[in-house]
Amino acid sequence: MNRRIARVSLGIGTSAALAVAGTLAVSAPAQATYYSGGMPTRSFSVKTVGVNGEWVKYFDTARGNWNNAGVGASIKRKSSAKPSFTAGNYSQSWYGLYAPSGTRAHRSFQIKVNASTLWRDTGNIPKYDKWVRSTSTHELGHALSLADNPNTSKVSLMKHSRDRSKVQTPQPYDKSEVKRIYR
Repeated sequence: MNRRIARVSLGIGTSAALAVAGTLAVSAPAQATYYSGGMPTRSFSVKTVGVNGEWVKYFDTARGNWNNAGVGASIKRKSSAKPSFTAGNYSQSWYGLYAPSGTRAHRSFQIKVNASTLWRDTGNIPKYDKWVRSTSTHELGHALSLADNPNTSKVSLMKHSRDRSKVQTPQPYDKSEVKRIYR
C-alpha cells in the first residue's frame, strides 16, 4: 500500500476502509500505531490557510491539546511554515484529511477539515464544535506519527469509532505511543 496516500477520518465507505484497516492491523508489525507519514520530530510549525478566525481558534485548540499533553510536542502556528491546515466545504464525505509529502527528513503535510460533512453529521453548534476539535486534534496526531485505528481496546483519539463528542484530546494510549515513537 502506498503510504503517501492521504489518510481520511470517516465518511461514506467506512465499512470498506475499516475492513482494509483491519486487514492491515493483522499483517502490520507489533507496533501498528506508527504512521510513517508523520514529522521527524515532535516540534514543528504549521500555517493556517484560507480560514477565518473561528477556524484558527479550532486549530489553535488542537495544537494546544497536543502541546499540553505532556508528550514533548511543540506545534507552533507560523505563517511561513510549509505544512498547512485548512477547512472548507468539500464534496467528499470525509471529516478530516492528512496528506503528507516529501521524505520523513523533509516532511511537510496538508490537513483539511470538511465542515460540510461535520455539519451534516452533527446538526447543532455544540456537537459540531466538539467534532471539529476532535477531528482537528486527530489529524495533528498523524503529524505526530500516529496511525488510524490502532489495534488496542483502549480509548484512542486515533480510532474512527471514538465518540467525537467526548474524545477531543489525546488519550493516555495516544500519549504513550507518541512518547514511544519519539524516544
